[in-house]
Amino acid sequence: MVNDVLGPEQFELREGPIPELKQGQALVRVKLLNIHSGTRARMANGMTKLGDTDRSNYACAEVVQSRDQTFREGDVIACQAGWQDYQIVSSEDASVGYGPASELVKALNGTNSQWNYVFRPAMVKMWPPEVLMEMFGTSGMTAYFGMRECGPLMPRDCVAVAGTTGSVGSIAAQLARIAGCYVVGFGGGADRCKWVLDTLGIARCIDYRAADFAEQLKAAFPAGIDVYSDGIGGTLTETVTQLMNQNSRLFSYGGAAAYYADKLDAPRQRPSLRRAFGISETIEAVLKQRNIKSECWIVDAFYHERLKAEDDLSRHLRSGALKPINNVVEGFENLPAAVVGLYTTSRAGKLQVRFDAT
Repeated sequence: MVNDVLGPEQFELREGPIPELKQGQALVRVKLLNIHSGTRARMANGMTKLGDTDRSNYACAEVVQSRDQTFREGDVIACQAGWQDYQIVSSEDASVGYGPASELVKALNGTNSQWNYVFRPAMVKMWPPEVLMEMFGTSGMTAYFGMRECGPLMPRDCVAVAGTTGSVGSIAAQLARIAGCYVVGFGGGADRCKWVLDTLGIARCIDYRAADFAEQLKAAFPAGIDVYSDGIGGTLTETVTQLMNQNSRLFSYGGAAAYYADKLDAPRQRPSLRRAFGISETIEAVLKQRNIKSECWIVDAFYHERLKAEDDLSRHLRSGALKPINNVVEGFENLPAAVVGLYTTSRAGKLQVRFDAT
């Protein structure tokens, strides 16, 4: 990677034999893969080794063969997978790139990884892979549990949502609207703000790149902000927290400002989760002064309640109140262009690559 810029020439297609299954393993065919915003950073800092594949992606796959008691042939599962058509999985495997699953999550999933589990047949019947992996994957679950932990959301609440065109922000904004809140989103440019209003049905969207953003923000929240859903961090968060009310709530779930920066931060000792998500010392001072409840976690902390979240989100989807937002690239051969385009192309929702059209 030169100057932190990804190009398709940095990817190489390789073919290899499918390994023979051992006891306790299952062979799955990947149907659809989520592309994570941290992919470039993982490649730059060496977490994804040169010549290897990124094995921490979140994927929807079908079990082709199994010698693992948790997975049966024909099961549709969520799993971590590399950039490959076929993958060996095991219920004994721990997660890649994350801490260990809780005992409650292990018991629910029947695996040692919070990200590897069999979807209920009813879910597979109701929803295609792109919805399973967006609304019922990490994006939807992060929005669901994040807004719940910032709740209960009340109609009197004034809610700001950063990254409203993103995979988590687009769902968080809709959940706040469903709760009856006054919701204002942020988008990068007039076109993206128009998309937010037309698609998500919230009250207002502000261009965070505008020179008068701070003034527009004050006009949108004359009574201050009660809840802020933030996946951006950095200077945007510093500006918004200045308008947060006493005893308000901040939900931080990511640091997209760092992920999408032209230049990545130099590798250093792993920061705390709060610092990684863009909560600076300046922001911490405001939170303490105003007694703002601040939630900052990885969503698997609540995955023992995953089935309840699936049921609630399904109900909103079936009623039409909640819209899935994803961007699907067709074809395994287009994966390099999709990964490169993640950092150069304007899009809405979760970026996904469909490997298997059947």
